Amino acid sequence: MPKSRPQPPRPDRRRSIRGSFSWIDHRFLREGFDQGLTRLEKLLYFVLVAVCNQDGVSFYSDARLAELLDIRFPHELDGARKELVARDLIAYEGGIYQVLDLPVLSLRKGSGGSSLLPDHALRSSSSLPPVRRTALRDATSQLLQRWGWGRT
Repeated sequence: MPKSRPQPPRPDRRRSIRGSFSWIDHRFLREGFDQGLTRLEKLLYFVLVAVCNQDGVSFYSDARLAELLDIRFPHELDGARKELVARDLIAYEGGIYQVLDLPVLSLRKGSGGSSLLPDHALRSSSSLPPVRRTALRDATSQLLQRWGWGRT
């Protein structure tokens, strides 16, 4: 017997498309494109998806994105943007963002046989592993706050 679809708790509040529309490809999570991204990098990606047009293009300024994302320092947005570009998730040129169609998965051979890894998992704009990058960012932020440079 086929499984029935779960029913929404509030059927009177089903979402409907009005005006513009955006979507997040399920592959972003299912195929691990989110793995290794910091919270800010994921949030920037999601905001760009939410504000882009049908071609994935967004004209939001850095100032507006910084305001939306509660970014304190310009290098934070720059770093998040560079990481998303390096992972082939977005393109950025002359103040214009484009959310790109997700790359196709490809087989990568590992020492214990073959494994399925997305192309983006093999490259990064940082030489540090994502966990160390995040820890370094957090430590830097804490020091700046302690020295009076952070927001109160």
